[in-house]
Amino acid sequence: MKKKFTAFLSILLVMGCLAGCGNAQSTEDTSQAKPNEQDASTPEPAAKEDADAQASKEPVTIHLFHQKQEAQETFAQIIEAFQKEYPYITVEQEIVTNDPASILRARVATDETPDIFQGALDTMDIASGGYIMDLAGEPFLNNINEEVLSDSSFTDGDGHVWALPIDGSCEGIFYNKEIFQKLDLTPPTTLSELDHVIEVLEKNKITPFALGFKDSWTIKPITLVVVSPAIYAKQDDWNELKTSGQSSFADTPEWKTTFDILKKVYDHGNTKTAFDTDYNGACNMIAQGEAAMMVQGLWALEPIKSINSDINLGMMAMPVSENPEDTKLFQFPDFGLSISANTKNPEECKLFLEYLTRQDTASLWCSSSMLFSAIKNVSVDFDPLAADVNAYIDSGMICTQADRGWPTAFQTEYEASLSEYILGHDSLENILARLDTAWDTAVKAAQ
Repeated sequence: MKKKFTAFLSILLVMGCLAGCGNAQSTEDTSQAKPNEQDASTPEPAAKEDADAQASKEPVTIHLFHQKQEAQETFAQIIEAFQKEYPYITVEQEIVTNDPASILRARVATDETPDIFQGALDTMDIASGGYIMDLAGEPFLNNINEEVLSDSSFTDGDGHVWALPIDGSCEGIFYNKEIFQKLDLTPPTTLSELDHVIEVLEKNKITPFALGFKDSWTIKPITLVVVSPAIYAKQDDWNELKTSGQSSFADTPEWKTTFDILKKVYDHGNTKTAFDTDYNGACNMIAQGEAAMMVQGLWALEPIKSINSDINLGMMAMPVSENPEDTKLFQFPDFGLSISANTKNPEECKLFLEYLTRQDTASLWCSSSMLFSAIKNVSVDFDPLAADVNAYIDSGMICTQADRGWPTAFQTEYEASLSEYILGHDSLENILARLDTAWDTAVKAAQ
């Protein structure tokens, strides 16, 4: 599996760039893309016949639900082009950034499942309830890199495909290369080296880490960049060991390390304003040089560059020990889309997913969202920062994401524990014990 995943990412990174596109807007509201006006030019006879056939079909509206706020504008362009080809289909996109998983589960529970919705950590749970259409065997899956499809968290061991993977991402530490060069700093590979970087930055009155904890989801990535290499890169069956009672949060030293590093980042960031600053505010901090580093996923590159296109950013892995060999960057299939099993317009939904797997559409997507494409023969050469990621891949210093195998019900308890710890509301001993109980409870509930 690890070899396949490495191959997938290597394939993605060596492809040449095919297209570029503008910036995406950020929103927490819903938006609707309307059908494009008909081209005024006179179509060729064959095209006219096809257009007439499309126009004769009954109008159909499909509802697209996702949380990718930075992709709103790009999706609007894709939808506009799709509706020009299929004028009888209207695609309404709804972007929900405030607890989208809970909102989606509520929709599913009330039989209001969107026609197409974003695949996420609970995709497998939703699929097990019979709410997602199995895409296995659909011709458009042939457009996906085989390594992506086989290693995707949207494909189960029985060969069912519950979401179409569209791109791939990574999480690590963004850092301002100009600040590092000015202070003669290099990316740390051990915890003591990280402490040195923090010390030098603070002596020069530069905030080490930009924090946007007003959006609580931004806290979790800091722990994922630690626990993924610290535990799962060495013991990829830790989840199974925990479930079978052979391991625990309390008895795994690396979990203490994970929480300790989270506290380190918090203590050496904009600590006093962290819970008053949102995700966009943190992106602004690093874009304006007000902080030297930010722990985030690759998706943050676009909003940072939209604020300061000239910033010289790098990407590095988080040190997790005094052994440089443990410092690995983790990468994973990111954005995917599922079709509701109960949609009234299955064929139209499939047409939209097929459209997303076309090379020109995928090129537009990856160049504007600044992510690796899951589509065959599509570029990822979107920014010089990609060279840093490539260096980790070439050296084999990568690992996969930890939380994709966690019980869905456990995720909420885990995320709540993070702010409790850094704010000193409870001891780490109690928190780890609670996580053990929450995991066991979530596993039983899912059985």
